[in-house]
Amino acid sequence: MLDKELVWREIKNCNLEKEIKRDEAMKGHTSWKIGGKADFFCIPYNKYRLKEILLFAQNYQLPIYIIGNGTNIWVGDEGIRGLVVKIAHTLDKIEYSDKIIKAGAGVLLSTLVKNTVDKELAGLEFAAHIPGTLGGAIINNASFGTEAIADIVHKIILFDFKNGQFKELNKEQFLFHYRGIELGIQDFVVLAAELSLFPQEKEKILFKVKQYYRKRKESQPVNSLTAGCVFKNPKEKPAGYLIEKSGAKGLMVGDAQVSTKHANFIINRGSATANDILKLIEKIENIVEKTFGIKLEREIKFVGQLPGSGTL
Repeated sequence: MLDKELVWREIKNCNLEKEIKRDEAMKGHTSWKIGGKADFFCIPYNKYRLKEILLFAQNYQLPIYIIGNGTNIWVGDEGIRGLVVKIAHTLDKIEYSDKIIKAGAGVLLSTLVKNTVDKELAGLEFAAHIPGTLGGAIINNASFGTEAIADIVHKIILFDFKNGQFKELNKEQFLFHYRGIELGIQDFVVLAAELSLFPQEKEKILFKVKQYYRKRKESQPVNSLTAGCVFKNPKEKPAGYLIEKSGAKGLMVGDAQVSTKHANFIINRGSATANDILKLIEKIENIVEKTFGIKLEREIKFVGQLPGSGTL
């Protein structure tokens, strides 16, 4: 059992209380606007402070959860036992060297694309309206259409907190796959990355950005509270197709609903709980498996306490 009072006393002894908060409501940090309280929560202001905080957490055996902008995660109503470290809106410096960009993992993709457009560098247009961070995009190999973050990542800078070391990995040292990456390191946080782009006229880049947005707006519920695609696409058919054809499109549990625009999205219509969304996910899985004999694999990351059980 975690002794929160003991941990808090040690946080103050280590002069970390200005950055680490207690009992932070996760609803304000997830795109679904769901989730109970995290025992401890912080947004570190630089990589050295991040290192100090992570090593502190390890020393006191605090479970550690790294999040970006909260766009691809489910957080339980019962909250999170341990420390949540949020990277979005920090570690967001952008540097340019010819066609190579070094950007912090916490920079929002929309901000990064705006900067590259101003520099007349192309290759990131597909990410302009993905509501996440660069770090999250790398961990999940974010993509749209035929383009993916894997196509442009040249180098990854990370902190291996199991060994307490900062590391730089060249593209020969990691392997992207569908909705993921293999780094050969178990406990890490991505700090920054170098991206290889190419010069192009600003008008042409903006035209492509607008094209991507139009396609996204036509096919996805961009103005609703979602967490992105809920399931990975099986090899047989896209998950959205299977969900729709199984009759689950529009299905509701509480205020959670399968999107009527794209069936691989679940919408929070305003007051859905994490439990509502979890029950809806389980219903979708059962319906699709019963209809097609295909077991869907979840793309959403589950963090925190399951209803009536332990930590995920």
